[in-house]
Amino acid sequence: MNLNIEQVNALPVRTWSWLGINDRTIEEEIPEILPYKKDPLITKDINNEKDILFAINNGSGYKVELDNVATDTDKNSNVNYKDMNNSIYYTDVSNNMKSKYLESTKEKVSSIPTGMGENTANYIKNNNNTGLFIRIPSGKKYKEPIFLEYDLDEENKTVVDLNTIYAEEDSEVTVVMHYKSKKGIPAFHSGLTYLFAEKNAIINLLQIQLLSEDALHLNDIGAVIENGGVINLVHTELGGSKAYNGCKADLKGSNSKINIETIYFGDKNRSIDMNYVMNHYGKNSNSQIHVNGALLDQSSKTFRGTIDFKKGAAGSIGQEEEYNLLFSPQIRNLTAPLILCEEENVEGKHGANSGKIDENKLFYMMSRGLDELSAKKLMIEAAFRPAMEQIPFTNLQDQISEYVKERLNNIESI
Repeated sequence: MNLNIEQVNALPVRTWSWLGINDRTIEEEIPEILPYKKDPLITKDINNEKDILFAINNGSGYKVELDNVATDTDKNSNVNYKDMNNSIYYTDVSNNMKSKYLESTKEKVSSIPTGMGENTANYIKNNNNTGLFIRIPSGKKYKEPIFLEYDLDEENKTVVDLNTIYAEEDSEVTVVMHYKSKKGIPAFHSGLTYLFAEKNAIINLLQIQLLSEDALHLNDIGAVIENGGVINLVHTELGGSKAYNGCKADLKGSNSKINIETIYFGDKNRSIDMNYVMNHYGKNSNSQIHVNGALLDQSSKTFRGTIDFKKGAAGSIGQEEEYNLLFSPQIRNLTAPLILCEEENVEGKHGANSGKIDENKLFYMMSRGLDELSAKKLMIEAAFRPAMEQIPFTNLQDQISEYVKERLNNIESI
């Protein structure tokens, strides 16, 4: 089937069209979107939580059998039960609470703008075949990470996940989403995640993308942060033939904060396209964007980073930094850092550093017995380490390391 989405990852303020950076149009052939037939939930102990509203939604009605699922008539027991009409699984939630929280949450998040834009968001809303819904109640600190894994193969070539993570006042949650695919499968992933952090709430979201070179990947985020709320994002954009990643955050409250750590790796003819927009509304709000990557062969990367200080955001700070290693004269590397300002008393910084590996560091490593190629590969791996260390599962860290090493092992010269 044909995928056609216009005005993807659009800059908030357009520049000269000949630069080729204002936005993108996605035109691709993708597999038919069918129900995702696997249970993505790895962290099964979430089932034992009695005060968290948690649901896995399989859009086309495919029933995922989770552990300890009670019958529809057993809704008062302290176990999961399933709503057969909507294929949604709840954790110890009465009908009244289900209706109240689902509808109120949907109403709050449905109008949140996203980084990839309205057209992409609408496509995912209309075509999703799986997704996560979680609402953490006020004061609840759910320390154990919630881990979801989407594994695309011959029977599951598409994942279109629509996710909502809502943290009430003084709550905290960590969610890890891992996407991978079998080699040789023309896989397609398109995800939309809404994040809402109420007063002093903390949301930690880690999205690990290790798709094969045959896959197309779209990842879209829209976020709202209220007074004192914090959102920490880690993006590892390491796979896929083409990867599109967007995030738009509205820092509504005073002292609200967002931290984004992104790594990417382009080789062969891969392309990576990113768009981050941080809208500062609240006083003393803070946004930090750090992007690290490496480009080889004929790969390409576009990064758009916008920090927008709205009227009333006095005392706010926004900073974006990009550091990338370039290893070929044939790569295409585009960067558009923007700082927009309607408020005087703010601090905005942006910086981009593109170039080859530091010769002094390279000399030092070669003096320790490494040949030049091995030393360069090791330094590429080291550039990804800060983001990887934030992943709370050592086995997943190992998977990422092995994925990068496998890609690097196929490179004969840098």
